Amino acid sequence: MKKGGVGKTTTCINLAAQAALKAKTLIIDADKQSSLSQNFEQYKPKSSILDLFQGKTFEVVNVRKNLDILPCTIDFAGIDLKIQNEYSREFILSKAITKLKKEYEYIFIDCPPDISLVTVNALTASDYVIIPIKASRFSLDGISLMLDFVRKIKSALNPDISILGLLLTHFDERLKISKNIEKEIKEKGWDVALFKTRIRNNTAIENSQFDKKTIFEFDKKCYGTIDYMNLGKEVQLKIKKDQKS
Repeated sequence: MKKGGVGKTTTCINLAAQAALKAKTLIIDADKQSSLSQNFEQYKPKSSILDLFQGKTFEVVNVRKNLDILPCTIDFAGIDLKIQNEYSREFILSKAITKLKKEYEYIFIDCPPDISLVTVNALTASDYVIIPIKASRFSLDGISLMLDFVRKIKSALNPDISILGLLLTHFDERLKISKNIEKEIKEKGWDVALFKTRIRNNTAIENSQFDKKTIFEFDKKCYGTIDYMNLGKEVQLKIKKDQKS
């Protein structure tokens, strides 16, 4: 749902890893680039999200304690064309994971970086959306479009969905661009949805991906671990407050 490099997949990986520290968690890789699956070394899985969308039997893979994944492969590319004439095509993912929802406390979906039928399926199956914003000019430009897209999904397909928050990534409070992004977010009135946690620039995050590790496995004391731990706690607190209201 966002252009590459904003921290979408990285955030999905590490938020799920944080949740899995205490609760049974599932990640669904719905991005045909399959970067998330490769991060967990799922290069040739026995089944994948493609099987799900084709109505075939599929299996999740355990990759860490309390953490399972429904992987994706490059074969998933072009699935939009294959399902465009299917009945209830927007609800394929939602219907297929109905039983899985009972098995996990948290399910994270790594969406495609573009607006597609797969993205619609992911949002139709979701309760909450997190929109990452890289601290750069170009990342901010598409936020209005994404907010409007989620509103349309809520109105037409999934009345239960809501935006859990906007997340600033690649953040450096010393840089003018980071300060300007924060200022513009406030001017647009989006600050009410902004997570208090910022994901700071940290080379350990990129290095962890080279090592095929979550940030928690790579370096327990780095900024990335601290930030994603704090973000995970903030996400869980927001969800609890929303469910009580």
